[in-house]
Amino acid sequence: MSANTLTKLSLVHLAVTAAITACMLVTPVNASDDHPHELEHQHQVERHDEHGHDKHEDEHGHKDEHDDDHGHKDEHGHDEHGHDEHEEGKVHISPEQMQRSGIATQIAQAGDIKQTVTVYGRTVLPEAASSQVKARFAGLITQMKVNVGDRVKAGQVIAEVESNSSLKRYSIKAPISGVVVERNANVGEMATDNVLLSIMDDSRLWAEYQIFPAQMRSVAVGQQLLITGTQQQAESSLEYLLSTPQGLLYQLARAPLDNTNGQWPLGSLVSGYVTLSKQAVSLMVDNLAVQEMEGQQVVFVRTAEGFEKRVVELGLRDSQMTEVLSGLSAGEEYAVQKSFLLKADLEKSSAGHVH
Repeated sequence: MSANTLTKLSLVHLAVTAAITACMLVTPVNASDDHPHELEHQHQVERHDEHGHDKHEDEHGHKDEHDDDHGHKDEHGHDEHGHDEHEEGKVHISPEQMQRSGIATQIAQAGDIKQTVTVYGRTVLPEAASSQVKARFAGLITQMKVNVGDRVKAGQVIAEVESNSSLKRYSIKAPISGVVVERNANVGEMATDNVLLSIMDDSRLWAEYQIFPAQMRSVAVGQQLLITGTQQQAESSLEYLLSTPQGLLYQLARAPLDNTNGQWPLGSLVSGYVTLSKQAVSLMVDNLAVQEMEGQQVVFVRTAEGFEKRVVELGLRDSQMTEVLSGLSAGEEYAVQKSFLLKADLEKSSAGHVH
């Protein structure tokens, strides 16, 4: 090999060696340039994780705030639905709503718890409380001044008749006060022995009861009783015990019944609670007022906004009233008729808050 050729090979070798050396030197420099970028990126990731972790701790790691989100209460006693805790057991209702619903109230007070016997019967008209009006003398009817349904007073002129014998007119007056229940004559007709009008006085009735053999030893004249109908009641006392025709196994007991306002229909069915004995108690309520809720006996007491549920402890009881041992004070107003509507409203409201 010539010297010239060797020289060329040496130069090539040197060039290759220099290139390799340069590459080896350049590679660490490039790695060194890239490394700070990777560290910075890693630091940013770590900072992101750190901040993200702190944020998570803020949202979910603090027990007080978590309880506020899921415990349903704040410092003012409101739950997440806006209901006040002190409103529990209360029903807001206006006087107008009470009237439309038929909710009636009474005042809690002292009274007597009675041992009674229950009897059944109907309202009847006293024998002297009806009258059939006839003309005194036969003649022509010239006036009829009343119609069926009219109320008349004793001594009021109700008709006029011209006598056949004297041809003079005379007046016919109502013999009793009451209601005209029948009219059988008109102007221009002849009055003879026929009934012109029938008048009934239903302002006082009898509550007439059947007393069976098992009750006869307990029931006596003079005993007090409570007369009850479909929607009304009245206090009275037994005035008569009457024998019945042979073959009937009961006696008839009668108690006077005031019907001035016409609230007792004639012939209506009535119950009677005859008082056998009684015991005085310091506080009592009507049986209709007592409702059961969650195994407790409650009464709904009137408030300015409506009613509130009051748990009561009860004692003696009869067919109408119940003794109250605790939970209620004398003079408080409580719901009686339709009190079950207040119970239903409260139960419905409680069910709607379950979540």
